Amino acid sequence: MFLETVKDPAFWEGIRKSEAHRPLIEELLSVFEKDGLAPIVEMPYTMAQDFFVSGDREKGEEIYFQRRRALNACAMLSLVYPEERKYFDRLQDIIFAICNEYTWELPAHIPNLTDYIPDDIDLFAAETGFALSEMYVVFGERFDPLIRTRIKMEVERRIINPFSNYDRKFPWINYHSNWAAVCASGVAASFMYLAPERFADVKPRIDEAMASFLRSYKDCGYCIEGLGYWKYGFGFYVSYAQMLYDFTGGKEDLFASEKIKAISTFPQKMFLSGQAVVSFSDDSMKGVISRGLCHYLAKKYPDVVFPYPQTDNVICDQQGRWAWGFRSFVWHDLSTEKMVDELLDYSPYIEWLVYRNPAFGFAAKGGCNREAHNHNDVGSFIFAVDGKQVFADVGAGLYTRQYFRDEYRYDYFHPSSCSHSVPILFGNYQKAGSKYRAENAVWDGKTFSFDYAAAYDDERVTSLKRAVTVEKSGVTIRNQITYAEGITPTLGDYTERYVLMTKPTIEDGKITAGGVVATYKGAGIPTVTEQKLMPRADIFLTDGDIAYLVDFAVEGTEFEIRIEPENK
Repeated sequence: MFLETVKDPAFWEGIRKSEAHRPLIEELLSVFEKDGLAPIVEMPYTMAQDFFVSGDREKGEEIYFQRRRALNACAMLSLVYPEERKYFDRLQDIIFAICNEYTWELPAHIPNLTDYIPDDIDLFAAETGFALSEMYVVFGERFDPLIRTRIKMEVERRIINPFSNYDRKFPWINYHSNWAAVCASGVAASFMYLAPERFADVKPRIDEAMASFLRSYKDCGYCIEGLGYWKYGFGFYVSYAQMLYDFTGGKEDLFASEKIKAISTFPQKMFLSGQAVVSFSDDSMKGVISRGLCHYLAKKYPDVVFPYPQTDNVICDQQGRWAWGFRSFVWHDLSTEKMVDELLDYSPYIEWLVYRNPAFGFAAKGGCNREAHNHNDVGSFIFAVDGKQVFADVGAGLYTRQYFRDEYRYDYFHPSSCSHSVPILFGNYQKAGSKYRAENAVWDGKTFSFDYAAAYDDERVTSLKRAVTVEKSGVTIRNQITYAEGITPTLGDYTERYVLMTKPTIEDGKITAGGVVATYKGAGIPTVTEQKLMPRADIFLTDGDIAYLVDFAVEGTEFEIRIEPENK
């Protein structure tokens, strides 16, 4: 039983002495020094309003997330070092400040500032409810009476009572995305811990939300939102499944599902080379797994393996997520790690091909341009060596209000097709929508092929085919275009674009960049344009990161490029 474990002082004494947990404890101490000792400040009204005026999310969110990171570090350090009063005193101060917040919802999720109701439940309100209600039980009488009273009162007011009202509509219950799992998990935890006698009444809506979440996954277990969102949404789903199993005395075991087993193996398929991962959609070029979460899953499913020797730890992530951060700390068990450095996997459901060997990693996709956290990226691919993407998918842009509005989203570089290794036809990029997709996608065990002319919706082109052949020594990509009858193209009407994260050297039909060499035929010397990327600390993009856009004006109807590690 999870609660019995984490309420046992002997367990924490063991962690305190554990060499395996030492790096995790050091991480917590670092977060405490940076965030835990920072002044506790209120978010000014003008800062919350700024999102509605300028669309800027960062200012207000940093105050919010800094407080949650501090909350997590102080709570876990108070368990590891119960005699150290500085951690526990700070924990109670932070909890009191969180209870005083006007809302636990992020400004970006508030409908408006005119008639907003502070007991609405978004991702982060649910996460806060989960954290405080679990701490209420774990710390028990160690908390001062007023802190216990405030936690119970505020969780009831903001989570339990509004969700108990069946007249209140929460759209996320029917979202086929991480929202359904995160929100439902936070709500369920609040009931299980603080109102267990009322959980049965709301469980049908929790079940409905979890079913909605699982519909975002196909039976193959792939998360179309990417590794970061797998960790987020599925991490909360696993947290809920563990709690439900304990709460029902083992009568409800969500881990018995073959689909959950398949979803649990998703992370190992996403690592291409070291920490370089598949970054389709709004994800990061660099991945950090939640090790303890994967350790827990590895105990349940022997098929869960690790893609490379893990050295990274993330207990307090950028947003300060308690549920799986705490569990990753508790579940940390290096004995479960089994390594695998070669993989070949294709999902016909979402048309992703992933290949990895010790020399390089590669991923390509078909799909459509109406996916969760969609980018217009049908036909895009990634080639990685030495722990970094070289032919790259730059991943997520900076989240702003406009970034999530269809009328503005694809004006941004990151989600538009101009940031992906796909063609430009007659100066136009791919379009957004479910009908703009790859057609006739086939994987024959060696070559992944499809026609993605439909992604451009241009009557002047009847077919645009890409065939990707994967071998242990490298990858060959063959491209072929067919024009409609009567169309006489000119040089530059069909441009093959490739996006690199390292400045290339180009000579004699060869591109050299970042430990990769690519040879091409079907075009002359390409042009290279530099594109500054949007900095985002949470996905490892810095202010100086640049993508290099390599554009080939195809001379005929065919273009081929062969990509290999330079030192194969």
